[in-house]
Amino acid sequence: TSGPLGGDAQLAALLCLEDVGAIIFFMDPLSPHPHQADIDSLVRLTNVHNIILCPNPTTAVAMMWMLRHSLENNKPEMFPSFFETLESPAVADYKAGQKKALDNVVSSTTEHQL
Repeated sequence: TSGPLGGDAQLAALLCLEDVGAIIFFMDPLSPHPHQADIDSLVRLTNVHNIILCPNPTTAVAMMWMLRHSLENNKPEMFPSFFETLESPAVADYKAGQKKALDNVVSSTTEHQL
């Protein structure tokens, strides 16, 4: 379905379930969208999960050609998001930073309680 009808939310849910290898989601760059925040969220999720996003016909054709080539030549490494769960390399750095911040809060709280 289209973005205004919740298609972007459906795609986001599938991304979180790790059921998506790539997304073809054409975006009109010349018109304002009342649901722009939803589109931005979808783009962000594709980056977090390291999933191919095709926002226009040219990228969609290129992705289809690569997928076909990958399957015909038994080269899944050409298209890792279709064959394994991925995440952006930035996610590990983010999680490490969050753990460090939490450890600092726990450590300072423990010191104040003594």
